[in-house]
Amino acid sequence: MVNTITKGIHKVIQEKGCCNMKKNTIICISREFGSGGREVGQQLSKKLGIPFYDKEILARVAEESDMSEEFVKNHEENAVYSHIINVPIGHRFPGVDTEEIMTPEKLFMIQAHVIHELAAENESCIFVGRCADVVLKDHENCYSFFIHSPLEERIKRIVETEHVTERQAKKMIKQTDWERSSYHNYYTKQKWGDPGNYDLMINSARTGIQKAVEIIMDYVK
Repeated sequence: MVNTITKGIHKVIQEKGCCNMKKNTIICISREFGSGGREVGQQLSKKLGIPFYDKEILARVAEESDMSEEFVKNHEENAVYSHIINVPIGHRFPGVDTEEIMTPEKLFMIQAHVIHELAAENESCIFVGRCADVVLKDHENCYSFFIHSPLEERIKRIVETEHVTERQAKKMIKQTDWERSSYHNYYTKQKWGDPGNYDLMINSARTGIQKAVEIIMDYVK
């Protein structure tokens, strides 16, 4: 969560006009694992002087769901939906109100609520993942981008950043992309990575991170 001082700095930067971006602009970035989408979001945040939300959302969701951050982290973008978290649907516990059991659907709704709150609290901001592009689709000046890259390039990146073997990197990419797409498709009813669902698709292997940032900045002006 961005503190008051940081928000003040962001506001000053925006008032000085570092970019001709409209007020109340929301930038949503979806990304393939290893494509550099998070880095693109971080660089945009620095250049535009607006808050960036990714894992920072966890603390807020944990607070509003009355769950631990570790619990929320372990179950975010979880692709298992036929069960209440760790409890098969239909199972009953004597003396336990099933309304009090935290389900993946409830956790998603809390997360969506948090995303709306953060969008309302800031003049402009950036979200990475967490279906923010669909959650905020009716927000004025909301732009969505999908960052992708060929598998071989993503493997190289993960090997360098995560210090794993190529085989491990490939396995991580396959698993993470499957979890993200399953999660997104289930809750939004829109296909993750479908060009028709985004303003722009950006191949970071061709553009590089800095150029991808510039493309998005030019687009939202």
